Amino acid sequence: MTPEEKLERELRELNRLTGISFSLDENENPDAEELSAKIKLLSEAFREKNSRTAYFRKLLGGQLELSRVYEGAARLHLPAEGRMQVFVVETENVNDEGALMVLRQIAAGRSQDHMVPVDGKRIALIRRVPAAQKEADALRFARTIIDMLNAEAMVRARCAFSECVPDLAGLPEAYREACLALEIGRIFYMNETILRSSHLGIGQLIYRLPEDVCRRFLREVFSDKKPEELDEETRLTVEAFFENNLNISETARKLFIHRNTLVYRLEKLKNLSGLDVRVFEDAMIFRIASMIASFLREEKNEKSSNSI
Repeated sequence: MTPEEKLERELRELNRLTGISFSLDENENPDAEELSAKIKLLSEAFREKNSRTAYFRKLLGGQLELSRVYEGAARLHLPAEGRMQVFVVETENVNDEGALMVLRQIAAGRSQDHMVPVDGKRIALIRRVPAAQKEADALRFARTIIDMLNAEAMVRARCAFSECVPDLAGLPEAYREACLALEIGRIFYMNETILRSSHLGIGQLIYRLPEDVCRRFLREVFSDKKPEELDEETRLTVEAFFENNLNISETARKLFIHRNTLVYRLEKLKNLSGLDVRVFEDAMIFRIASMIASFLREEKNEKSSNSI
């Protein structure tokens, strides 16, 4: 293809995208190749600015005023109303191509779903849902996402989803809800790969507490000793005890230890902390205090990394 033919092609594409058309004066004799490259860049910039992906990225980030939300929807032929839900997938690696490919495949299965790479590790799926959809359906969809990422792309990821919103204007808040669920899950529920913005338990309450209130509570419970200063054997024993609903026999079986050994370890914890986790109230206090300690530790690490 000659430079003149390339130039004609880019002019046609520019006209298709923007409606702008012009002809060249043959007497000016411009550099066709250079002009073609510039027009191509202009077309690409216009295409990106007016793409659905760019629109949704700005919408989720709260960068669009309400009027522009509906103007953009009309321009891109998007229905402004209808129940929608936001699923946010967080991958371990930055810009994971395998994850992007799988999520594009998932979104392509439904014409009204949209996949939006938000930043290096987070990818949003905007999904239109029927009025009859239940939370169990959203859980199954999130599980499908995680399973496909594991099986097809060998990607480790977590997925959080928001509650349903009635129209496009509710998507920014839904996205914030899902991102908050990921953040709370990272601190308090590290073993969970699927998180619901409406079921964050005590973690959400602790996350919103002022730091000075958290530290005062820890001092009241542990005095000068911190939960992380307990030896690993004791911490693992307590975690297993909680996972098995304070059942001594079941915990001992899961840990492959004798019942008396477990009782000895719990007595050791009682002597160290003053809390008998075999008693429900003490177990609840210890659990909350341990979660608060994890929260403060993460906050400290984040502040240290931001100051570097």
